[in-house]
Amino acid sequence: MTPASNSDVSHDSHEISDHLALVKQPVVSVLMLAYNHGPYLAQAIDSVLAQRTDLPIELLIGEDCSTDNTRDVALRYQEAHPDIIRVITADRNVGSTLNHRRILLAARGEFYAYLDGDDYWLPGKLLRQINYLREHSDCVAVFTNAQTVDQNSQSIGIFNDVGDGQFGLGALLRRGNFLNNSSVVYRATSRSALLEIEVASIDYRGHLLLARNGFLAHLSEPLVSYRIGSTGSMVAHDNNRVRQLYWEAIMSVPREMVTDDDLAHGIADFIRRVFYRSLRTRQIKLLREWLPRALRASPYGTTRTILLAAGSILRIAYKEVIGRIRKDARGNPSKVLYRR
Repeated sequence: MTPASNSDVSHDSHEISDHLALVKQPVVSVLMLAYNHGPYLAQAIDSVLAQRTDLPIELLIGEDCSTDNTRDVALRYQEAHPDIIRVITADRNVGSTLNHRRILLAARGEFYAYLDGDDYWLPGKLLRQINYLREHSDCVAVFTNAQTVDQNSQSIGIFNDVGDGQFGLGALLRRGNFLNNSSVVYRATSRSALLEIEVASIDYRGHLLLARNGFLAHLSEPLVSYRIGSTGSMVAHDNNRVRQLYWEAIMSVPREMVTDDDLAHGIADFIRRVFYRSLRTRQIKLLREWLPRALRASPYGTTRTILLAAGSILRIAYKEVIGRIRKDARGNPSKVLYRR
């Protein structure tokens, strides 16, 4: 989506819904950002509605003036499910940051869950995560793994190789973003922290903000389908912008909340990502642009940070080699989008 500077959008955002019909006390507010997701949105909404057999939910769809039929699809579902679905939109495109902000402010549940309009959930997802949060009072948010799919929802591989785990702020900074945003469920008490984001950002910044207040959990089972390369994907269509916002996410972490070692490893991991992107795209200029900037920001200096980055590059290269050797259930090489 198109990033936008933050301002009060209440004057031109509006809801298209019948408030009298809304479920009175949703346990979960599902927040869905939708921009040019017309071919996929019905599948995303259906996957949310399938979860309601387990929990009372509301679905807030932030429709950002799409140029395709996204709004038409959203309104058709709202008409069919006025007790669950609210479409929140405006007369102009506001960008992903403000689109997220306006549906976050409208949410009423005890827990919040995210789902992009081009992804979809698998059965039982929400209930398993809500149970986890209720059993672990010190857990701020819980994520799951995801299966990666193509434009036709055919399986490609998995999102990460993390497995079950719990991660604090330092751990999340050291190895970079490996969490699937369409899988997250967090407590409503964390809303104020996420509303602090007042500039264009990516999901990693939100994850780091959540991790300031407790640990983040990850469940190894893929309970989400993450679509690669869809028409509304910023990763696919504006990778340079994503890289800049990723760097800003790293720099947004208060220095007093992490150690020098955490930050140095986080910067080394960022260099590793830029290095591999340079190789894939044959754009050595990316490394020339970002390496000096990253080294200046590292508390460990040039030589030690380069050694850390080299170690990160070799670790991921080794995992990629092992992945190509190992086979999945269908006898194909194991394809992992993000290795940690």
